[in-house]
Amino acid sequence: MDEELGARVLSATWALLAEKSLSELTLNEIAAAAGTSRPALYRRWNSVEAIVIDAFLAMVEDEVPTPGITEPALALREYIASLARFLQGRVGRVIAELLGRAQSDEALMAAFHQGFLVPRRNHARELIERGQAAGVFRADLDLDLIIDLYAGPIYFRAFSKHAPLDRDFADGLARQVVETLHPSGGMAD
Repeated sequence: MDEELGARVLSATWALLAEKSLSELTLNEIAAAAGTSRPALYRRWNSVEAIVIDAFLAMVEDEVPTPGITEPALALREYIASLARFLQGRVGRVIAELLGRAQSDEALMAAFHQGFLVPRRNHARELIERGQAAGVFRADLDLDLIIDLYAGPIYFRAFSKHAPLDRDFADGLARQVVETLHPSGGMAD
């Protein structure tokens, strides 16, 4: 499959995901929307999920939130707010559906992990390490645990929809995380 057709397939898949869920999507619909055939899809992908993960990663690859703020505490707060905004709507729904399917599909989980989670966790780690180097954040904390501390509630709200994933929530969560990271363990500006 040539690159142009591959790009059309990914774009068509992402557009279809605006209208329907992953469970409703079929190879025939993707092929028709991309102007190709089902056998052509099978030459590159073995399932709808494989196409969806590639479409998802292509659409979000440039969307690692990068706050244009140099002060570490403010940059981390904006990063957390950006993640919350990012997971609202179609992106959050697609991630939830992909992760649901990935529980029994190791290749899908590996693609999601490497293509989506690792770049975002690495960026968050860089933000926190920058704050540690500047003496703004504690240096004695487990960074993976800190990232899980703020990402967990955001993903949980995005997937369970038990409470709003809004700016007030993101601001409150960011404030708590920055306070936890602050060397005094108390209030940080």
